[in-house]
Amino acid sequence: MEENTVDFIDLKLVPGQVFQLEFDGYTSDRDKAVLIGYRRNGSLIVSTPIIQGVPANVKSGERVTIRFFSSRTSSACAFQTEIILASKAPYPHIHLKLPDKVLVGEVRRSVRAEVQVVTKVDYFLDLEPNSTSAKIVDLSMNGARMLGRKFDFKVDSDIMLDFKIDVSDIELDLKVKARVRSLTAIEQGFAVGLQFEEVAPQEKIALQAFVLSKVNDL
Repeated sequence: MEENTVDFIDLKLVPGQVFQLEFDGYTSDRDKAVLIGYRRNGSLIVSTPIIQGVPANVKSGERVTIRFFSSRTSSACAFQTEIILASKAPYPHIHLKLPDKVLVGEVRRSVRAEVQVVTKVDYFLDLEPNSTSAKIVDLSMNGARMLGRKFDFKVDSDIMLDFKIDVSDIELDLKVKARVRSLTAIEQGFAVGLQFEEVAPQEKIALQAFVLSKVNDL
């Protein structure tokens, strides 16, 4: 990560922004919450994370690290704060101390994440359209590695990947053009090294968020 800091207000976050909360001393996976609102010189209000169907039991004074992805800056962000008040009325929500600064880290294109993503692969063979399926096992901002039983295309072929990713509990369908850079026989088929050729701006943002969530590098 290449990191700097920005004023929290300057991020211009809107209600509905998904946060990942890590409470000090907890060893479970990150809990998710949704931004309700905030006010300078006031507090930051988020929904109380739901764990196994019930609101998390949190108390005033507890320290918490919050991580999220800002689409405005196309960056991973994080800050530490503390609980001012946890309330169950009129619905479970938490008031947090508003941070002065937020750590912002650009996701380097070289950052790679181990994943298990099934993808449809479209390509041309002798000028005829063909398709097959494969599994992406390594993913970065500029390429991927996928496995499959059999591929009819060759090195330097252009292919189209069509796969789904989950970003903050939202399922997104990505279509990414890629060029085959390597094709290696392995025990149960073939491994393919890919370089992405065209990624639309909105899909690039989603891809950044997905890679970040898998590497937990912030």
